Amino acid sequence: MKPAPKNPDEFEPVKKLLALKRREEPPPGYFDRLPGEVRARIVRAEANPEPWWRGWLESWDLSPTLATGYVAAALALLLGGVWFVKQPASEGSPQVVTTPVQPVDPNLTNTIIASNAAPPGLFNPPSLPVQPAEFKKQQPK
Repeated sequence: MKPAPKNPDEFEPVKKLLALKRREEPPPGYFDRLPGEVRARIVRAEANPEPWWRGWLESWDLSPTLATGYVAAALALLLGGVWFVKQPASEGSPQVVTTPVQPVDPNLTNTIIASNAAPPGLFNPPSLPVQPAEFKKQQPK
């Protein structure tokens, strides 16, 4: 297949624009002001440096598609973590009950009772009531 012959009138607007650009000149004094403006921009940039994270993000040079993919993955991880934390415990796994206000139902199976209070030990009195033992003296025979 041969390409179609080019129409010479197709590029006429471009030729006119280039002809105008050849005669274009900058405003008077432009080249006199240019070095001062460049130095002023450099001084402003040194006086107000960019935050470190902006340069870090620009160094990634991500395409919009890739950046969208990263954001979608981060959002999925965040939502998955929230969903995982909010899930109720399954019926077969042990459940933790903390410091019950009412007595615990004895029919509960696989239940671990935990307390937020300090455990009894060396520095705390025992939390279980202790009853004295009865001693019966045996009669000699």
